[in-house]
Amino acid sequence: MATEECGGLLDDSGLCTVCVAPHIEVDAGALTAVKVGGAVSLPVSIANLSPVGRPLFITGLWSREGTGDWREEDLGWERLSTGESRPASISVNQITKPGAHGVKILVAVASRWRWRQECYAFTADLKLTVSEDRTEAAPIVNIGGQSAGHGNTVYISGKTEKHEAQIRTEEALQLRMVRAEKDERRLGLRGMDADTWVPRNTEFIWAGFAPEHAPKRGPILTSDGVLGAGRSRARVEEGLGDVRLLVTDSTGTIDAEASRLLSRRHFELYVECDRLTLRVTGQAGLRINGEAYGEGKTIILNDGDIISPVVSAPESLSLKVSFKSDYGRVGSVCLTRFSHSR
Repeated sequence: MATEECGGLLDDSGLCTVCVAPHIEVDAGALTAVKVGGAVSLPVSIANLSPVGRPLFITGLWSREGTGDWREEDLGWERLSTGESRPASISVNQITKPGAHGVKILVAVASRWRWRQECYAFTADLKLTVSEDRTEAAPIVNIGGQSAGHGNTVYISGKTEKHEAQIRTEEALQLRMVRAEKDERRLGLRGMDADTWVPRNTEFIWAGFAPEHAPKRGPILTSDGVLGAGRSRARVEEGLGDVRLLVTDSTGTIDAEASRLLSRRHFELYVECDRLTLRVTGQAGLRINGEAYGEGKTIILNDGDIISPVVSAPESLSLKVSFKSDYGRVGSVCLTRFSHSR
């Protein structure tokens, strides 16, 4: 997530594989004997395998059997430093009959940098195979993961004797974690909603701007992934901004007095968690769809939103946000500059 440090090395799905490298495994000695029809608690360890000094935050943990409902697991901690592993527990309920039992684990993680945060979800699959063994005192449960190269066997007793066999896994079971984009949108971790998202490589189009006042058509290519908009000259004019905002009258002449109501860096635009996000940086604030927002506020922009940078005179300068999408993926965002005086 720290694009200011790594230059934004992201894959096509917006994941920084350097900063975001979670790992989960079922601990060695995982299970003790329980009765058939009861519940099993699987002790697992979640680790941060990032090779850089970037902490990872585990913001949620869920599990389910088969196609059942997701069940949130209790997690009393959140932060994982680089190389750190911390314990958690996965519940498996109602093992009532022999056969294959699929358990799915869902982990929500976040990588944070200053006020920025990128959230992701990963799933891991665990197979419990319960078979009746007439020669043993109990059914046998084989625990296996996709990357398991050995057998992990646990006896789940169906008897009521006081002295039940207790067998534990001898080695930790490594589970393969897979990115879960649909679950990210379902949980509200990423995307505008469950069906619409704005990827980092979305094309930005600047309509109504002079060529020297806005970036060229294309994705955000700044080193920190942020576009600064305000009264300051744009970079193409050897300034410090990216998008220059000036108030003009009906003839196109710059209104110097009204333009002074704009800060040099009035607001910032960036894509975060597959959402187009605006952060207010000017002391005077701005309006979005008529509602005023003060300095430091962060707002997710939607298709059709109107940004009015001058709070006291919103009709003097506005930007309309327009999305163009295919199958939910926003391929381009057009910001059209206009004023009611022109």
